[in-house]
Amino acid sequence: MERHTSKLHVIIFLGTFQGFFEPVYSQCDGVCVPMGKCPANDFGGTFVFDVRVGADEEIEADCDHYLEVCCDKSAVVKEEGTIPSTGRGSSTIGVPGSADQATDQAVSEFRQCGYRNTDGAGFRITNANNGETEFGEFPWMVALFSQDNEGAEKKYFCGGSLIKPNIVLTAAHCIINRLEEILVVRAGEWDTKTEFEVLPYQEQRVAQAIIHNNYNAQLLFNNVALLVLDQAFEPDENVQLICLPPQGMVFSDDNCFATGWGKDKFDSASYQVIMKKVELPIVSNMECQSALRTTRLGSSFRLHNSFICAGGLEGVDTCTGDGGSPLVCPIPDSVNRYYQAGIVAWGIGCGQESIPGVYVRTSLYTEWIEKQLENFITNI
Repeated sequence: MERHTSKLHVIIFLGTFQGFFEPVYSQCDGVCVPMGKCPANDFGGTFVFDVRVGADEEIEADCDHYLEVCCDKSAVVKEEGTIPSTGRGSSTIGVPGSADQATDQAVSEFRQCGYRNTDGAGFRITNANNGETEFGEFPWMVALFSQDNEGAEKKYFCGGSLIKPNIVLTAAHCIINRLEEILVVRAGEWDTKTEFEVLPYQEQRVAQAIIHNNYNAQLLFNNVALLVLDQAFEPDENVQLICLPPQGMVFSDDNCFATGWGKDKFDSASYQVIMKKVELPIVSNMECQSALRTTRLGSSFRLHNSFICAGGLEGVDTCTGDGGSPLVCPIPDSVNRYYQAGIVAWGIGCGQESIPGVYVRTSLYTEWIEKQLENFITNI
């Protein structure tokens, strides 16, 4: 993610994926394959994987990659044109449209919006570090890429959220100067450096970008945009929708979450590989404005009503690479169900004590979003 500054010297969250894993010595006496390729093995019910395998050479593992299992060669599920290797194994998991045994877990329709998979989808991880999410835990999260030409490398630049099967909500600053025809949206992503997850990600191109007509590119007011996709995403355990809050809803919850692949610190050398989550308290606008006035913004700074603030805890924040990503808060009287309260917008550094991050106030735009969707449906 690149940082850009406006005349107020605020920081906009954008980004690029970076990261790597180091292989370890494999102890497997069969073949190492993604978990969905070895249905004959009894792994004791739910798959549980140690995310440190492949990153710590001192960990003894059956397979080089933490999302692989050691399988008897005769039991490996074969796809046409796919021959299992004796090393890491071959798979088309992660490629849109691929067929795999793991799709037995697929769901046939989108559920009610906003449900979080607290235990993950298909497998669970152990030794999670720095707030790593479970696979599919926040199934509305999407990654935005640009791709200059067919076959060219996709470059990540922002996050977003799926609010309809073919509609993504993101920040206007993410797409304001980007051509629609080069935009690609990926849903169901988790670990950006592997395609061994139990369910594949999906990708769709953008047909139309809708930016709020009162968006202020210098001051970042009304920093909201919609992406209309060429085709709708298919529902799955790792691809679901987030709920929009009622117009004007005020949030004051301490148990909200922001997700993304951004840096854990402003000066970190690389971006996160596995999607991270940070639990954040909502901060009132008055308190947030007072805190921001202690920064380089100065004592006369006024926080626009199109923003909502969260965080202010040392080392716990969204950061470089998280722009456009959702901030979600619990729906009252519901279990594990969330409204999207905000969109990652800007901040002063990352994770500074007593300095909250600033988000687009989603509830200010619910009616605007619904109106755009009505207009779009009417015009097609």
